[in-house]
Amino acid sequence: MASKIGFATLVLAALAGCGGGSASVSVDGPEPSRRTFIFWSGSSSGERVVDVNNDAFAFFSDTGCLYNFQTGRENQGFCLNAGGDRVRYGVLAMRIVNVTSAAGTCIAALVEESTAQFVDIATDAFDREVVAVTALRPSPCF
Repeated sequence: MASKIGFATLVLAALAGCGGGSASVSVDGPEPSRRTFIFWSGSSSGERVVDVNNDAFAFFSDTGCLYNFQTGRENQGFCLNAGGDRVRYGVLAMRIVNVTSAAGTCIAALVEESTAQFVDIATDAFDREVVAVTALRPSPCF
């Protein structure tokens, strides 16, 4: 599984926004075995959502909450709204949008809602997700 994630990270090296969607698919790996993630319609990355650094995340279909592939944990304070394409973490509002990757494919990414700029999700010393808005804007998928 680590090699698949590494390959996906390389393919998604440069990100460049269109809408999202949802359906469910199963994912194998270190995440909980009987749970599914939301699938992002129009995205070649399936259930994966990336930040500006191509770190992979997903949202569970049952709770709508973020799964961090780097930590192997769900964050129940980082969840989608009822509509499924917006997420709030603390005071920061974000959207899941399809953006153009370096390979020219559409992939799902997290962007800050009011500026449409990429976000960067890192973990602090306590393994909590820390989100920062970057100065980078994605290119729309066509």
